[in-house]
Amino acid sequence: MNVMGFDSNLVALNCLIDGLGKSGQIDRAIRLFDSMEVRDSFTYTSLVYNLFKARRYKFASELLLSCVRDGMEIPKSAKRAVLNGLRGLGLIHEAKNLQSKIRMAWILR
Repeated sequence: MNVMGFDSNLVALNCLIDGLGKSGQIDRAIRLFDSMEVRDSFTYTSLVYNLFKARRYKFASELLLSCVRDGMEIPKSAKRAVLNGLRGLGLIHEAKNLQSKIRMAWILR
């Protein structure tokens, strides 16, 4: 973006992460996410949804949990998608564990 003369602000980076994920370039989206100094709930939500679509449920669950621990709000639909994805893979224990950790993170906020 900088090469083309665009400023890299949070909104532009969020759109880029979402676009990369939607175009199937999830690894590039993750690298961009990791390089960001400032993130908001949209940043996390977008990456969680795209990880879910890429069937990377464990990474999506880790990211979801870190978002909640950081005190950010993430839509219930994203939480349900990740939990249902884990259950769909037969990872029932992992889904219950994630749900418990999310609840605990909310209590400790």
